[in-house]
Amino acid sequence: WITRGSAADSLVCYCLGISDVCPVRFELYFRRFLNRDRMSLNKLPDIDLDFAHDRKDDVVDLIFRRYGKHAAVVGGFSTFQGRSAFAEIAKVLGVSEYQIRQMTKRIPHVAARRVREVVAESQECRDLALEDEQYQVALRLAEKLDGMPRHAKMHPCGVVLARQPVQELSPVFTSRKGYATTHFDMDSVEAIGLVKMDILAQGGLAVMRDTKKLLRERGIRPRPEDLRGWQDPEIWKMIAAGEARGVHHIESPAMTSLERMVGVDNIDDLVAIVSVIRPGAANSLKKTQFARRAQGLEAVNYTHPSLEPVLRSTYGVVAYEEHILQICDVFAGLAPGRADVLRRSLVKQRMHMVEEIGREFVECARRQGRTDAEIEAVWNLVVGFRGYAFCRAHSTAYGVEAYEAAYLKRYHPAEFLACVLTHGKGFYTRQVYALECRRLGMRFLPPDVNRSQDRYFPEASGGRAVRPLTAAMPDGEGPPSLPHSHAIRVPLWQVSGISEATLESWRRGRPFASLRDFYNRTSVSRDEMAALIRVGAFDEFGLLRTGQFWEFQRLAQWPRSGAQYGLAGVEPGRPEKTAAAEALEEPGYLDRLRDEIELLGFTVSGHPLDLYPEVQWQSYCPIARLAEYPGEQVTTCGLVIETRLHHQSDGRMMRFFSLCDYSGILECEMFAGIYKKFGAESLRHPVLEVTGTVQLFDNGQGFTLQVERVGKVRRTHAALLPAA
Repeated sequence: WITRGSAADSLVCYCLGISDVCPVRFELYFRRFLNRDRMSLNKLPDIDLDFAHDRKDDVVDLIFRRYGKHAAVVGGFSTFQGRSAFAEIAKVLGVSEYQIRQMTKRIPHVAARRVREVVAESQECRDLALEDEQYQVALRLAEKLDGMPRHAKMHPCGVVLARQPVQELSPVFTSRKGYATTHFDMDSVEAIGLVKMDILAQGGLAVMRDTKKLLRERGIRPRPEDLRGWQDPEIWKMIAAGEARGVHHIESPAMTSLERMVGVDNIDDLVAIVSVIRPGAANSLKKTQFARRAQGLEAVNYTHPSLEPVLRSTYGVVAYEEHILQICDVFAGLAPGRADVLRRSLVKQRMHMVEEIGREFVECARRQGRTDAEIEAVWNLVVGFRGYAFCRAHSTAYGVEAYEAAYLKRYHPAEFLACVLTHGKGFYTRQVYALECRRLGMRFLPPDVNRSQDRYFPEASGGRAVRPLTAAMPDGEGPPSLPHSHAIRVPLWQVSGISEATLESWRRGRPFASLRDFYNRTSVSRDEMAALIRVGAFDEFGLLRTGQFWEFQRLAQWPRSGAQYGLAGVEPGRPEKTAAAEALEEPGYLDRLRDEIELLGFTVSGHPLDLYPEVQWQSYCPIARLAEYPGEQVTTCGLVIETRLHHQSDGRMMRFFSLCDYSGILECEMFAGIYKKFGAESLRHPVLEVTGTVQLFDNGQGFTLQVERVGKVRRTHAALLPAA
């Protein structure tokens, strides 16, 4: 586990082994809990723990076994948000559930009070028939349900413990999981004096645990000083190059871009950017300030000399929650309790409270002898920090964990990425992680009824590899052969539609001598059998896939008896072929890729871009070459692999999306005006032609593309490179 949140500040927690982050080394700040105002509000310090996502329920079960009626899960209410409010009202108005599902999946996640406004602006909703009266009524009434209770729920991670049975302090109900759950929400259980613990789940811990286990099975044991030394230049080179995909906490497009902007090369800067990227600290100005100052491209400005000890580690940028407390203390002498109320008001953007405490801040600062100009400058620094943010202890715990995971990726990439694919809890889809494997020269092996395990598993492999992203373009049907040392075997459970009953009978029955043996000794259904044939799970037995199909059709005519032949002891005859069946041919390369996308979610036999042979890739500027044209307009082309909506500082919607071609991955920015013009077009096609201006980072180590036009790929052979 790791300790998240402010508990990592505690030297006691560190000495007891609850936290593994030294608060002295990282200059962590525990004083936020040591004030009378906080205690008077029953805001008791708690300890939040992250466990591997597949063991969280085991931890909660242990708590209930040990403490019985003295433990309960924190309850609460699920409240209406934009999608749920629209769906409930549309259902009352007679709209079918199918139509509601088709609409709500296109509506952005937003508060119900803003759903009509956001839907009108969203390009995702442009093609929906929302002008119909029933939908207009649903949108209008949805706003009135904003924040209203929808149903009782369990807190996702909160558990309370008490000296007496919890039902003597709070009404309780039994949740669907069988846990006693309070009717009081998290604020109310704190108000009655109960101690709340957060038992949280995290995929990154499971990935690191299983990677280390896999390495131990191979006789490899990373040294603790390598995992926690924070000095390896190869790891910092990988992170600073934006190649941390798969590394929990630092893998998102925004994070990898910031890592490149900063050129991060030490643990303290990594800890800082984990928080700088959060909404409370993050805006383009602050990220740019931090990046430039960290590299010496801009002078550090602390706003006031008294703030230098507070902001030294972040080059004068307010990055952590406790910076607010420390600034209020060293500059204004504001009472710790009031400073903490200010911090919480900024996080929740309760600006009326901010203004009230602002007047106290000014009065206290004047008593400290500060001038009006100094007070104004520092107060602007404080109120510029609005929205959700991390405390330094939380960032430190995550930064240290990220470095350890980055070590495993850098030196054991096959084992690490196999575990990332197994758990599927990262920022990206498995398709993107498969692309990352290909970038590193690894290939994939299909599910196999004898060789697959219950996880993605790296196999030493010879033969031909798939094309790394930097390789040449294809001229033939299949990918070229390149040397490699590892391939990752896909597990059987990744095949869409395979039931747990079939998987259990497969586990018990291994090994199998043939397709017939597998069919007779498992509970596999017709549809499951067809899917396994299409992804190559029986290829090792020597028959081509068309032959496997006919073998299965022949077997399916007779009841399964576990024997080799039918009821009369005679091998069943081949079913009569129809004209359609006679036309069946062995699936080609593109057919296999399509089957893999449909049944596995990503391609195994080759690169996903090979599915688009009509695209003249050589006509477009490759992503890997875009940095050669800073400030110039270029046209490139790629497969959309990730997209997300965002609100600009003026509240208007914009979109970020990631493209990949054979040479790399590109982050694109579509600001509000362009989003309104081309947003709908960008949703219609999996492969996009994008024209935009290359925005190079100040350090020259990365770039983004500021989009100016998006559309369908043109059928052209003219090169689309900038003029020399």
